[in-house]
Amino acid sequence: MSAESLWLLCLGLCLGLADQGENEKLPRPSLCAWPSSVVEPGSSVTLQCRAGFQNATFMLGKLHDPGFKQEQSSAETQAEIPLAILQPEDAGGYFCAYKTAATGQWSEQSQRLQLVVTGSWPAPSLSVSADPEAAPGHRTLRCLTPNNGSECLITALLRTGTPDPVQVKEGRENQTDFTLCESSEDRGSYSCVYYQCDWPHLGSSRSSHLEMQATDETDGPGAPSTKTDLRSILAATFSCLAIVLLLICVFLVDGWTRQDSSGGDSSKRSSHSKCDKQETSDFAHLENSPVPEVTHVELNADIPSEVASVPAEVPPASREGAELEV
Repeated sequence: MSAESLWLLCLGLCLGLADQGENEKLPRPSLCAWPSSVVEPGSSVTLQCRAGFQNATFMLGKLHDPGFKQEQSSAETQAEIPLAILQPEDAGGYFCAYKTAATGQWSEQSQRLQLVVTGSWPAPSLSVSADPEAAPGHRTLRCLTPNNGSECLITALLRTGTPDPVQVKEGRENQTDFTLCESSEDRGSYSCVYYQCDWPHLGSSRSSHLEMQATDETDGPGAPSTKTDLRSILAATFSCLAIVLLLICVFLVDGWTRQDSSGGDSSKRSSHSKCDKQETSDFAHLENSPVPEVTHVELNADIPSEVASVPAEVPPASREGAELEV
């Protein structure tokens, strides 16, 4: 093989590898917002672009705004781009892409992330709808907006602690229904918000929060459990306990009163019984004591009758009277 043929072979291999590197597509990145993609004016949010390669350069862009472009290099497989002091004009659709030193080409753009800045429209209302067509084991949340049907609006159902909306629906009606399963996975604090379908994507304020719990934790099917219900249950429980304690105190006081009154009568009865027992014992002692025997003196026949019949001693006064008579 000549030197010219060898050189042409090497050149062809190099061109083939270059074409293969240019035609190779990088995996599509993902974009998310933390703590939430629905924020209040003046707050901050962090947009995280995640790729499958390390040591890449990341780029954040915005739809309908060619002048917005932020780049950041990262040794990790992701980049975090902060957005601070957000205003209504910062709302809109964001996307990200990345490139590596080996390719030098930007990857395919991520899916669009809709950033909503609230406060430009009145707040909607969120409630539980008694939908007869709802399937068993499901409940319907209805978000009412002041839309008159002249403008396209996007209504989003939000749950506290979840960065992205749980459900999103587009329409011109003034009410939007969201269906949830009656399970522990769907319990939480919900609210809703709406914003314009088209640029500048102005958003409303959040609705009031609605606390939802699983079916086995509610008072009835389809009825939401709220903090007010919990407070009512606790108040009723404490009231019942107070009534029970009051009844116990009344019974104890009544028992002590009866015991005191019966104590005096029993002491009197015990004193009388002691006297009766003493008299009975004395009488029994008298009955059991021996009767003294009468001693009969037998007169001796040999003693003269004069001695035997000794007259009784005459009192002195009688003797003096007898002497006077003589």
